[in-house]
Amino acid sequence: MRQSITDLATELERQKTTRMDVVVDSREIKAVSYNDEVQLEFPVPYGAGDMVTTFGMTPWTHGQISAKTGIPKKYYDRLMDGHQGLLADNINEWMPEKEQRLVRIMDGNVRAFLSDRYRIMDNYDLLYQSLDAFKEAGAQIHQADLTETNMYVKAIIPHTVKEIREGDSVVPGLILRNSEVGAGAFKVEPFMLRLVCTNGMIGESSIDKIHLGGKKEAGIVEWSEETKQAENSTIWLKVRDTIESTFNPETFSKWVDQVKRGADIPIEYPVIAIDNVVEQYNMTADIKGELLNHFMKGADVTQWGLANAVTRTARDLEDVNMQVELESIGGKLAIMPERELLRMIA
Repeated sequence: MRQSITDLATELERQKTTRMDVVVDSREIKAVSYNDEVQLEFPVPYGAGDMVTTFGMTPWTHGQISAKTGIPKKYYDRLMDGHQGLLADNINEWMPEKEQRLVRIMDGNVRAFLSDRYRIMDNYDLLYQSLDAFKEAGAQIHQADLTETNMYVKAIIPHTVKEIREGDSVVPGLILRNSEVGAGAFKVEPFMLRLVCTNGMIGESSIDKIHLGGKKEAGIVEWSEETKQAENSTIWLKVRDTIESTFNPETFSKWVDQVKRGADIPIEYPVIAIDNVVEQYNMTADIKGELLNHFMKGADVTQWGLANAVTRTARDLEDVNMQVELESIGGKLAIMPERELLRMIA
């Protein structure tokens, strides 16, 4: 869901007050069928003892349970539709034994089912650490999105302008992405905004940090500010350094020079090129249609035009996770070496 930076900060503040993290022995986790849903039941420490509590699950958590138990997702989803009791039995039968699981809960639902070694990097902390660095760099927030699985924050420096061709200008930026639920590594990546159409493309990751830390003790995980700061201080320093480096004019100039080369490489067979790009990156038929439409309408049958057709298609998508994925693909296509590109689209 696209939000203003103020709305994003407000929502992350709210989430801080409604979430809870619990480390639970897998032998104490039970799936139950209730009100046409499959829920998880396990003991949660309250006061001096434990209270067995039942929680719903988000769609993302169902996917994690499917993967952890080895129940094929197609079969899992089929049981979700009218066979919840059987699904609960399957989960209980195939749940691994003697594992400590980090269970992340928010708004009464399990939102993540993770290893007890999962390093928690809060969206809230990441946002505020980054805002200070953006301010120092003279950057402004371009876009902020929060989905069930990821937070994305894009920032740009609007006064640093470069041309790919005459009249086709771009400005530098970066995108921060983080998942609190195990949907991918924490990343800081270069971002380029094309001014003529506000398409964006994402470059290669400058930070790609998996969420892996030390084991946690059973029970509710209490995260003091001091603990979080100690665990993530090295990462925060690297984030600030990366932000500064990404916004460096020389860094951006090198990226622009790479992209410029693609503006002179023609695509002789646009339809075949689109077919091969769709196959290479496992795109859907709907995206293929939009991609071909934007490529032909753009009247720029070059490597740069192909990359922009992908990012233009991304701009229309409601699914933010898919939008970011296409922007990354566009970034790869824009700087792909000529021989590799021609081999892929031939």
